[in-house]
Amino acid sequence: MTDILLLIIAVAIFGVNYFFTKWFIRYAKVKRITDYPTERSSHEVPTPRGGGVGFVLFTILGTAVYALISGLSFHANLLVFLGAALLVAVLGWFDDKNDLSKRVRFSVQMLAAIIVLLAIGNFSSLYLPGGVIVQMGLIGLVPGLIWITGNTNIFNFMDGVDGIASVQALTASAGWIIFAFFWEAPSLMALNVILFCGVASFLIFNWSPAKIFMGDVGSLFLGFIFGSMPFFAVATVSTLSVGMAVWIGGLLLWPFLFDGTFTILRRLLMGENIFQAHRSHLYQKMNIGGWKHHSISLIYLLFSLLSVVIALLFVFGSHTIQWTLVALLLLFSLIFSAVVLMLER
Repeated sequence: MTDILLLIIAVAIFGVNYFFTKWFIRYAKVKRITDYPTERSSHEVPTPRGGGVGFVLFTILGTAVYALISGLSFHANLLVFLGAALLVAVLGWFDDKNDLSKRVRFSVQMLAAIIVLLAIGNFSSLYLPGGVIVQMGLIGLVPGLIWITGNTNIFNFMDGVDGIASVQALTASAGWIIFAFFWEAPSLMALNVILFCGVASFLIFNWSPAKIFMGDVGSLFLGFIFGSMPFFAVATVSTLSVGMAVWIGGLLLWPFLFDGTFTILRRLLMGENIFQAHRSHLYQKMNIGGWKHHSISLIYLLFSLLSVVIALLFVFGSHTIQWTLVALLLLFSLIFSAVVLMLER
């Protein structure tokens, strides 16, 4: 019964968000919620933004409806998770309309992250490939804050060419759906299935040439959702440790996390101000080098699918396999970055 219910709600979310996004494109043009090209932009024509408001609202609404009807009810963890994510999305919405200051943006993100860490679960233990677990206790609040806000902002920074953030969200949610199936975690499954369908219908309009961008309301929401997902997963799966859950979250977002982290470290080594706007991400360099938006997004889609496979092998493989997978993924990523930099030169 619950499987059929979830399928019905998911299909409904796909359809409703399709028509909502179609309407929102006209609304954004009238209200001038528009992304105008600058010297740092990867697009050349003014494009409506803020379209992520659709999958934000329908993900939260659809998950709430499913929880009520299926009998999962509004348990505290789900309420907190959806509420904190909504707070970040509202921040993004106002930023899309008014360009908020960095201080306001970061303060709200920190508040939402603290809510998740205190109410759902802390980054209390660190898992190292090979089965080593390091207990951190309350100290884990610090890396927990860095983890959630870092994911939130990196996802936002990576939303720069048509479709790239949407395909990363689809593969990450697909990965969590697979894990939720193995763990028999209905709340985790429902949230990610509904999110997947909402983003999938948005991608129809976001694929190159994009008719609308998801904006900060969408990218900050997705970054926060996936950054907090490991803690929500631990709260719903009794056999899952937070250290392993963070590894899963990191591997499912690996293409974005690697690009973002690699770019920050490279700019630091070059003596650049990492808080200053730039076009130094690997995907941006590919675009500057002549790669089309759809080609870049397809490459990152393949990279993301590889990361999903590695995440599955990491969780269900031996300790030796874990170290091997991490080494191979890092090697592949460094080769990828070297090729991009070489093509740029």
